[in-house]
This record gives sequence, C-alpha cells and structure tokens, in this order.
Amino acid sequence: MNEISTLQENIRSIKKDLRLSMNGVVSTLQRNQGLNYKINFGVEIPRLKGIAAKYEKNKELALALWNDNIRECKMLAIFLMPEEEFYGIADKLVQEVPYTEIADHLAKEILCRIPDIENTAVDWLAKEEGLYSYCGYMTLSHLFRQGSTLSNAKEASYIKQAISAIKENIHPPVAKAAYNSLMIYSDNSEELEERVKDALGIF
Repeated sequence: MNEISTLQENIRSIKKDLRLSMNGVVSTLQRNQGLNYKINFGVEIPRLKGIAAKYEKNKELALALWNDNIRECKMLAIFLMPEEEFYGIADKLVQEVPYTEIADHLAKEILCRIPDIENTAVDWLAKEEGLYSYCGYMTLSHLFRQGSTLSNAKEASYIKQAISAIKENIHPPVAKAAYNSLMIYSDNSEELEERVKDALGIF
C-alpha cells in the first residue's frame, strides 16, 4: 500500500472511530455554546487520546486532519503531530485556530514544547486577528509554570500587553488568559507582584 493510500486509510479508520464514539449530548451542548464546526461528534478528550494512541505520530496525517473542519480531527491533529515538526508549523496552526478549546490543547501539547518560543509568544500578544493573543497567553502560562523567564525587554512588553488586555477586557477569554499568566509569572517575585497589583488596582 503506497503512502497516500495509507494516509487515506488512516483517516477513514479515524472517522469510523469518531462516529462510533459520538456523544450527541456533548455535541449539542457545544453547538449551543457557539462551536460551529462542519461536524462535531462530541467525543471527549480521554477518548480522543485513546484513538490517537492507535497511530504513530505523523505530520502528513496530522495536517490532513487539521485541515478538516471537524472538531475531533483538529484535536487529533494536535495529538498526532511529531514534536520535531512543531516549530515549522506553529504560526500556521495559531493563525487557523477556530476556538479557545483548540487553542488550549494546542498551547499545552505543542506550543509550549517548542524551543525558545517565549519571544514569539510575546509577539503574538499584540496581534488582534484571530486567537493569536489568546494562544500567546496560554503558551506563556505553561512556560512560566515550567520556570521559563523573559528578557527585560520582552518582560516589559509582556506586562504592558497583559495589563492592557485585563483592564480593557475587550475579549473576556483573552483578559482571563492574560490575568492567569500574569499571576503565574509574578508569583516568584515580590517586587513584580507588587507592581502588577498596583497597576491592576489590587490591594
């Protein structure tokens, strides 16, 4: 069987598993919350990880799934992307993220594992299109929990962007992500914590 045939066979097998695992209650709930995919099977994350475990990680398979407007396919794409391929496609994936649920898993499973992604994540914060800023804050939160720090210049940019996002609260999910990341980042520095609290009017 050639490579293309194998790819198509894997995709058909995956979609068969998804249909068999469909949860109509979850699917309806998510549609009512505004998650308007072409198809939403409502499959929960542990089951999706079980399906992904049946296949070797493969860039072509992951991208084929990502390009399909099906919730579960986008999730599986994240779980099936080889780590060594992360860096070259990070911006493409962030640009195409449809909803915060996908962004959450993308940040956790892929973005925070890319070497030296901190500066790129800070640059994303200033982008107004799509979910760039949300992905940036979520990625930074994971990195900060792992002990990552920012250079003085990037730290100043990050704090300014985060405080602005929180105060303006134009996009509540972004404001919440900014607040959480800022709390994590300032947790190990009393001086920084006081600066942040002062800027946000927290006493």
